[in-house]
Amino acid sequence: MNKKHKSLTVSFITLFFLLNFLLHSEVMIKTFFDTTKLWFYNLFPSIFVFFIITDILNNYQFPYYLSNIFGKIISKIYHLPQETVYILFMAMTSGFPGNSKLIKEQLDRHVISLNDANKLLTMTHFSNPLFIIYTIGITFFRDKTLGLIILLIHFITNYLIGFLFRNIYQETPSFTKIFLNKPKPFIQTLTTSITNTLPILFNVFGIVLFFSLFTKTINLYLNLNDFSNTLVNGLLEITNGLNLLSTLSISKIKKATLATFFISFGGFSIHAQIFTILNKYHLNYYLYLIARILHASISSLLVFIISFLIYR
Repeated sequence: MNKKHKSLTVSFITLFFLLNFLLHSEVMIKTFFDTTKLWFYNLFPSIFVFFIITDILNNYQFPYYLSNIFGKIISKIYHLPQETVYILFMAMTSGFPGNSKLIKEQLDRHVISLNDANKLLTMTHFSNPLFIIYTIGITFFRDKTLGLIILLIHFITNYLIGFLFRNIYQETPSFTKIFLNKPKPFIQTLTTSITNTLPILFNVFGIVLFFSLFTKTINLYLNLNDFSNTLVNGLLEITNGLNLLSTLSISKIKKATLATFFISFGGFSIHAQIFTILNKYHLNYYLYLIARILHASISSLLVFIISFLIYR
């Protein structure tokens, strides 16, 4: 498809969305406010606090100390620089799209190369632990044990993907090691972090809103059954997919399997958030997509087997 055809296609799709917004304005406006509420009460607090914390830790050389303790092990297993252990550790505690901010920071400081960043993206696709345990386990399934199983498998599979992809990009360009520098004043770090974080959060909001409106449009025009509608929505935006999944009349085992698949794949909304934060570096999306398909397939299969043995 040449540039002219691409431009026409995008223009027609945009006009279609505009027409849909006018024809179904009540539904679209409700979706807008529901998404805004979701972003403000759930995404904004967790992402904002995490981004501030990582900036403070960077300022006070936490990555340096962490790489000295665990860096050699990570380097040996995953063929990555020692300094990347900080990204792996913090990505586990934050969840996506926090991993992309961590990678961007180290790219900006020339601590890691583009090849390292591509490899890290394949294995740092962690969902927020609290979201999996509380929202999925306790609220959704009313079963904390099942939430812990999904969390454990989700994490283990991430590292398995990293091990499988460890030999890609063998010739890694040189990088700059982290050295101890005099920390900036705390208030300066805090204000700079807030200034830099807010634009990222509004970009995330825009992407989440777009995919929410997109999935709502699909729900309006495609005559899909409940199961197919859940699959389509879950692949586009995991929050919508999980909400629809909770209404399906299927077994807990099947729900746990599908929930794990949605979380590990992330949904194209999460993909867009991650690559928007990293947009200036033009990383390999296709490698990331392959990793997510593998991650979702393996983790959901393992959760199915374990939950079948426990809950059959």
